[in-house]
Amino acid sequence: MENPYFTVEESGLNWLEINHVKKQGSLRVRVWVDGNGIVTVREGKSPLVGNDFATDVKDPKWADVREYRLNIPRENVVPIFQMLVDHGLFEKQDKDAKGSEDELVMARANIQHKTISSAISDPELAEYLKNVVMMFYHPSPVRKR
Repeated sequence: MENPYFTVEESGLNWLEINHVKKQGSLRVRVWVDGNGIVTVREGKSPLVGNDFATDVKDPKWADVREYRLNIPRENVVPIFQMLVDHGLFEKQDKDAKGSEDELVMARANIQHKTISSAISDPELAEYLKNVVMMFYHPSPVRKR
């Protein structure tokens, strides 16, 4: 078993994706942070928010997706990744994690060639991941049609 705690080094190959789904109203937020400092934020109720390959075009919420990008210095990405590694991002998660009744937090990452793709069962780690989402996610107003 590899040690899930390690020192993160600056690399353009590192990346992190956090999906935060609020079950009430199905609002989804996805934050993608790559090692080069490019941060992509998607929000909305569309299945496209959490899945680039979604195919249900008849979904009534299909068009409810907004995206924006930010650039942060590469050296500012390392402390974010290190904080999550230090709080157990790469520890084995409960495979049956379904989140709370109100929300679900999922993480995918490749940091220093270690990978994870899992719903997060540890409430403390979920809070840290939600804090990272809130660093970059600023809810945008939705126009009524």
